Amino acid sequence: MSNELSIVYSDNYLKFDMGEDNPISRNKTKVFFEKIADRKDIHINKIEAPRSNEKDVLLVHTQKYLDEVNRAAKEHLELSADTPMNENTLEAGYYIVGGTTECLRLALDGKKVINIIGGMHHASSFQASGFCFFNDHAIAIRKLQQDKLIDKAIIYDLDVHAGQGTQEIFYEDPTVYTVSIHQDPRTIYPWVGFGSQKGSGAGEGFNLNVTLPPRTKEGTYLEALDDVLNRTSDYPADIKVLLLGVDTLKDDLLGGLGLEEDSFRKIGERFSKMDKLAILFGGGYSTKIPDLWIKFIEGYLGIS
Repeated sequence: MSNELSIVYSDNYLKFDMGEDNPISRNKTKVFFEKIADRKDIHINKIEAPRSNEKDVLLVHTQKYLDEVNRAAKEHLELSADTPMNENTLEAGYYIVGGTTECLRLALDGKKVINIIGGMHHASSFQASGFCFFNDHAIAIRKLQQDKLIDKAIIYDLDVHAGQGTQEIFYEDPTVYTVSIHQDPRTIYPWVGFGSQKGSGAGEGFNLNVTLPPRTKEGTYLEALDDVLNRTSDYPADIKVLLLGVDTLKDDLLGGLGLEEDSFRKIGERFSKMDKLAILFGGGYSTKIPDLWIKFIEGYLGIS
């Protein structure tokens, strides 16, 4: 059935709690599932996210850093100024990593699949940042490489913020092509992710940053996306990973680009023919997140 979509989810995701004042929506998944349930033209197959473990996390993060995370969770400390930690949030992190790994496995099997929460791209191998502490997609890619299921992967990161953690992890690795389209980092957190940062050593040329000025509108954005997809089409990736940040919407609380709601349907259309694609729904800080996710799905599944 062409309109069938698998969505990886766990109620354990709801344990992710950065505090009452944090801009991350507390009810976006609930509202999304309510809205999608009313759609007769979209058939959802909900997949329970498994829990990952410390061994998986150590495929990317250092033991010293993991020790810091465990201590911060136990003592309710901040890993960074914007990333407080507690036992519930840590537990959610393990399920998000497990969910993303399952998402990639299902995509590898040819399923159209989304992990409803994922793409924690600000977490580096040794540091938490920007509400992110485990870089779930990096761990998932390393897990599939370790299991000899894939050799090469490509990451398309469409969040308004550059994923400096993902960049750091794969900067010298030609087996993972990291691609990011984001707002000019001179104007927005995390203040890195420049076009001049192209990778180093064996990884030189496999880190692509496309920066856009504030208030960039749909036409210019989609031209940049089309160019990126064309430039990377020859890379022999066994798996593709899309980080769909919807904080590129105009008036997003933490973003400064100018996309419209319908822009996300057009983004979905551009990925609709891509096989072995794992989709992660990541950043977004507006009340419209569930509607933007559905717009993307409409484009991705070819629903008018």
